[in-house]
Amino acid sequence: MVTYSKTVSGTTYTIDVKTDWTSTDAINFADFNRLEDNIIILRNFIIAISYSVPSITSETGRTKTFLEYLSSINRIESNLQTIRNNSFTPSGYGGSVTWSLGLGFDFAQANRLENNVLSLFLAGGSVFDSFIYAGQVNAGYSRGDIALI
Repeated sequence: MVTYSKTVSGTTYTIDVKTDWTSTDAINFADFNRLEDNIIILRNFIIAISYSVPSITSETGRTKTFLEYLSSINRIESNLQTIRNNSFTPSGYGGSVTWSLGLGFDFAQANRLENNVLSLFLAGGSVFDSFIYAGQVNAGYSRGDIALI
């Protein structure tokens, strides 16, 4: 698991992603809770960098005895699509799937979802880093690097 953070206007947004799922791994209730927590944080981060993203619903109180499988995955897919549709589509974004009986969820799908969250978060960070503020030049140079004539 890797942690990524970005601070916007004094608020730090942090997500924990696992993008190295293998065929021997099993996604469990804590992983789904973490994934949905990450999506909530992602939405708030995207809003903080001046995008308007509608409300989303989530479930982060799963336990070993409660796992709403198909509806959870479809909600996760829908929430990511809502964020993407109202902001940007990063290069390499893995798209979405509508889950129904008979479709198999495996480690590749877990990696796709985690990578979608990560790619949106990193792209949002790049967008934020490219903002130009009054009195600031953001063209790859720091003040003092070149002589101003």
